Amino acid sequence: MIWTWLTAAFIVFAITWLLSGIMISVPRLNTKYPIFKWTPIVGNIAILVFVIILWSSLGRPPLRTMAETRLWYSFFIAWTTWFIYLSTKDIVMYWLGFVMASVFLIVDIIHPEYQSKSLMPALQSPWFIPHVVIYMISYAVLGAAWLSSLIGLYFKRAANDIINQSIKLVYIGFGLLTLGMLMGALWAKIAWGNYWSWDPKETWALLTWLFYLIAIHLHHSYPKATKLLLYLLVFSFVVLLITWFGIQYIAPGMQSVHIYGK
Repeated sequence: MIWTWLTAAFIVFAITWLLSGIMISVPRLNTKYPIFKWTPIVGNIAILVFVIILWSSLGRPPLRTMAETRLWYSFFIAWTTWFIYLSTKDIVMYWLGFVMASVFLIVDIIHPEYQSKSLMPALQSPWFIPHVVIYMISYAVLGAAWLSSLIGLYFKRAANDIINQSIKLVYIGFGLLTLGMLMGALWAKIAWGNYWSWDPKETWALLTWLFYLIAIHLHHSYPKATKLLLYLLVFSFVVLLITWFGIQYIAPGMQSVHIYGK
């Protein structure tokens, strides 16, 4: 029952992030004890240690099931939002990142999704690890852009600051998303003989890519349409979530060969 160790890792993660969050949220404590802004590293490493233990136990990369990808996503969103805090001192982003990572970790604790240790032949490919990991990193970065957009819309922060932060994250996430799609196409050619087959998940992945491309062009062509751009980034992340795990709940998507755990 290797997944039971995730609870211990999450406790370390929660304690270190909460401790740091309290310290940085109180100006007097933040000034007096600046060392506490670094404690999230301990929590992030705790999750990494669990990933390594799980990998060793399974004898394969823990990237096959939805629970395994949630684990990676939590890890990457935690690092991404913490780095953003260090560079911007945005405490709201820090707390939202902590909540988002915690939600995915708690879901994994409740629903770990045990699977066999073996991988189907198509997954026994050198493309498997870089393709999925790059996608998870891009999802984490674009998730941070989503959080930044929500902050801009809900808290009505300075439009230029939020837009600049969000769009920088979108450029990084979009680049990684593009790289992930290209890797997937090359992998598909080797595994199934076609670069693209219009599988439901592939179609939604393309839709996700197009929505973020539209957001980039909107920012470039109409830089003053800040509110529209923020709404578009929020909606684009919803499309991303459908691509990631929502597709399996849609009738055509159930036939996809890309559904996690198949």
